[in-house]
Amino acid sequence: MTRLEHRKRLTPEATSSFGDSVLALGEVFDLLPDGVVVIDRHGHIVFANLAMPRILGYTLEELVAHPLSRLVPERHRGRHEHLVEHFCARNKSTPMGERPVLLALHKSGEEIPVSISIASFELSGERYGVAIMRDASPVRDQLGKANARAESDALTGLGNRLRLSRRMETQLRSAQAFGLLFLDLTEFKPFNDRYGHEIGDEVLRLVAKRLQALVRKDDLAVRQGGDEFVVLLDRLSDAGDLHARAAGVAFRLNQPFHIRGIAATVGVNIGGALYPRDGESERDLLAVADRNMYRAKQAAQAYCVDPALQ
Repeated sequence: MTRLEHRKRLTPEATSSFGDSVLALGEVFDLLPDGVVVIDRHGHIVFANLAMPRILGYTLEELVAHPLSRLVPERHRGRHEHLVEHFCARNKSTPMGERPVLLALHKSGEEIPVSISIASFELSGERYGVAIMRDASPVRDQLGKANARAESDALTGLGNRLRLSRRMETQLRSAQAFGLLFLDLTEFKPFNDRYGHEIGDEVLRLVAKRLQALVRKDDLAVRQGGDEFVVLLDRLSDAGDLHARAAGVAFRLNQPFHIRGIAATVGVNIGGALYPRDGESERDLLAVADRNMYRAKQAAQAYCVDPALQ
């Protein structure tokens, strides 16, 4: 890019104040793989390097002379504009700070995670800010995959205790009603002892597959450990609905199966709990569902979701 082309990317104000200094800097900035924007004290972009369109999709013409806030998700703009104003009002230059990961608004409307460093400087009596940003999507994706592995049961592919705990924490924080079904397989241990752990593992995978087919999009099925499973039923608040869901799960899991020529059934005892009816903490709700499961077991019933109704 020629110096003339660089000059076309500057606002008139920046051209008069930056002069050849920013044109020289622009040639350097364009060599960087990171995006670079320079803003004036009003928060308007006066220069953007060639990496910015690649990172956020805007053309240079859509960036220069526009407020930096157009790159910020709308819900954050008020606070962002206040911070930019405060930052640019400082009377001394500042060095590049740390690289926090923030969300930037792509031209497509998608929110893109970026790591960003900022600094301020004075040139020709005017104060400017410079921001260097890097696409943090690869880091986000790697963290997402690591979190998914940490929250998954390696044998069945369902969620695990950690996944359940985090989901329940979210539900409780939002005070959104939900139900729990605590499942314990019956006759699984003798079956496992008779046919071996390899066949037993296939049974657990089959149970997980059947559970996954029964849950809705926003529900969650997890393997709690051993032959115990938990199903979180999103936005379920009625005891009758919990009763119906427990009956459906019990019916499906009690269906015969065939694995490597072995025809058998593995039953289930199910205990239910409702938030907020049965508790307001993860520990209390799981304890109620567990106790109801043992009530079902002792009564030789498939499920117990409310002892008062049994």
